Amino acid sequence: MKQIPLAALLLPAWVLAQPIPTLSLTGGRYALELPYLDLGSGSARTAWKARLQSGDLAVFEVEAGSVAQQALQGSGSSAARLEGGPGAYRLQLPYLEFTLDGQTRAFRATLQSPDLARFQVEAASVAELGLYPAAPSGLQLSEQGMQTVGAQRFGSSTQLLLSWQAPGALPAQYAIEALDASGSVLRFQAGAVATQALLSGLKAATAYQVTLRACADAACSRSRSASASASTPTEFWQLQGSGNTVAGLLQPVSDGNARLSATRFGPEAGVSANTVQFYYGPRGFSGLAVASSAAGSYQSFTSLAASSGVRSPGSAGNPIQSIMTGQGVPLGGALGAKVRLFFESNDADGRTRIYSVDSVDGYAGRDFHSGAATQCSSPADYAAGGPCAATLVIGVEGDGALANPKLRAARQHKLAWPTQDDWRWRGEAGSFMVFTVDALSGCSTASHNHGYAVWDGSRFQVQYEAAGCPKLFKSMQAAVPMHLGGARYKLYFGDPSVSTGRLQGSGLPFVGPKKLLYADGALSGAAGTVEFEDWEPIAQARGLVFLWPNGEPLDDRAEGYIDDFHFLAPAGNLAQQLGYLSITDGVVVPFAALAVLLNP
Repeated sequence: MKQIPLAALLLPAWVLAQPIPTLSLTGGRYALELPYLDLGSGSARTAWKARLQSGDLAVFEVEAGSVAQQALQGSGSSAARLEGGPGAYRLQLPYLEFTLDGQTRAFRATLQSPDLARFQVEAASVAELGLYPAAPSGLQLSEQGMQTVGAQRFGSSTQLLLSWQAPGALPAQYAIEALDASGSVLRFQAGAVATQALLSGLKAATAYQVTLRACADAACSRSRSASASASTPTEFWQLQGSGNTVAGLLQPVSDGNARLSATRFGPEAGVSANTVQFYYGPRGFSGLAVASSAAGSYQSFTSLAASSGVRSPGSAGNPIQSIMTGQGVPLGGALGAKVRLFFESNDADGRTRIYSVDSVDGYAGRDFHSGAATQCSSPADYAAGGPCAATLVIGVEGDGALANPKLRAARQHKLAWPTQDDWRWRGEAGSFMVFTVDALSGCSTASHNHGYAVWDGSRFQVQYEAAGCPKLFKSMQAAVPMHLGGARYKLYFGDPSVSTGRLQGSGLPFVGPKKLLYADGALSGAAGTVEFEDWEPIAQARGLVFLWPNGEPLDDRAEGYIDDFHFLAPAGNLAQQLGYLSITDGVVVPFAALAVLLNP
């Protein structure tokens, strides 16, 4: 991932607009102050300051002792620059300000020098320019949508309000840039008479350096700036129901157990239009079933376990044996206008792979059996040519097809595509899948890691480092990506390396605290593709705050026993985000529950 030093975060290149050259008249002598002068390029680039004097505005001499090297800053279009070489130096001044009798005017000019001691002004190069607008002042950043839940008080996790005092003369417009430590930049605009702007689409629990530029023109080619910094709040998720124990939680589907994932269906989906469907493991059912919400309602689901889904055949020698987690993905028209169910299976050789099977009832997404039956269940169903023939998606080391070196297993997985653009996956190149892998000798000692596979238009290509190890998110479990618009995503996951709160003697999965990472496709490679390097380092992951229905925070134990979760915007609008999850207290059988993001 592209990284920038801390100093550049605190004073980024577009904040460190080089000080403007100035010309003044004192005691009959003109003084040209060059507080920042660029010299050279690439690794040989340096910066200097100097003071030149003149009695006639035609020839300037460098003042002895005024030349000193400066710290490099980002080069800008208005920076003074020294070019050429011995005998033919050129001092380019794209913009300088001359104040006389309280009136300030702006000019550009070029000066020539044979020896870097005396500079002759090129008369034809001198031209008057419009003044840069005055810099805005009084910048403040404040949280929005403040609310109090229990003892917690917080604002929106994705918005900050920037306010300022307008300069005396109004600019043409304002340009605003918000930079975080990963190098990701969000840009906004405000009109000439504005004194505030709402910054939205920010990352939760993230420090931002915000720069406001007062622009002299529509292109903002001339501007002055001021900056301020602030952090967004973390995400607060509240479980639905009553009280402060698992016993009081709302259960959106009556037979929900584990292996839970959720899929949004948009207005074109026919019988499933404007609903969410679970692809989940119900109690007493080995495999995956379907549960559906009513149109426009996302808190109550009807179990269709008796008539839908894929069951584990469980026969010795059968390539598909124990079907575990899965995800239903609606496909766009070019891919068949149906639902592709991706699932993991513990196969006859004891190694887990990722497969898929397509629905035969279109966007209903409940029947994956091409015959009279509505459930896939027998070994023959999943065999090649069978009514539920399974297609290998992610293979493991040694496989005859789609093999992936060093992978002994490929398990719990989620496919991410631009769901804010379309609820259907249209097979966009650059879509990606995260999936669980175990400890890999020479690559990761963590018990749970996540591999990364990018769709190339025909298959998922697992990403590898040059040394041969797969690219891994280390110590990550049950990861779920979520699209934020453009090539920006967030990723929720559990950190199983943290066992604080685990109940001694409990055999139920403990996933550890829940965390959050972000990716921005603009950080590396193709701007529209989210590559592994576009993700923040896992060390930068933020924590989440989960609240019981009564507003009390969950402790380490309660949060650690949240597993098999899926976060999504059920209506395609990020203003409403829900979390469907499996939960236990380490004693009771896990069941499906619901959480709401309080501060999107």
